[in-house]
Amino acid sequence: ILGGMVNKEDSHQVTDTARVYDGSDWSSCKLGTKRAFFCAVKLQESLIVNLGGLGSNQNVLRTVSLRKCKGRHYLPPIKVRDVPDIPSPISGHGCTILPDSYDIIVAGGSRNQRDN
Repeated sequence: ILGGMVNKEDSHQVTDTARVYDGSDWSSCKLGTKRAFFCAVKLQESLIVNLGGLGSNQNVLRTVSLRKCKGRHYLPPIKVRDVPDIPSPISGHGCTILPDSYDIIVAGGSRNQRDN
């Protein structure tokens, strides 16, 4: 379970926690950025790419991050590196990875509250 909104008393707050179930128990790790209404794709068994979403100050994000929650190493050709931001801030979108590649397609979503 990656990020999202958590209920804190009388309000909902964006979280940066990823919760991982290994078949017998739950553990957690940090995403690095608080995100809700974002999309994520799995590039490798231990590698997740998080794109856009709603940030902690109710701002729509354009950032992209590579994260891993388990101790496995990246497999070639993936290296630890910065990933460029997406061209426009977006929230509520979907994404998927194309078969047999590391290309990511992003579709739908909104740039702000007035966006249709």
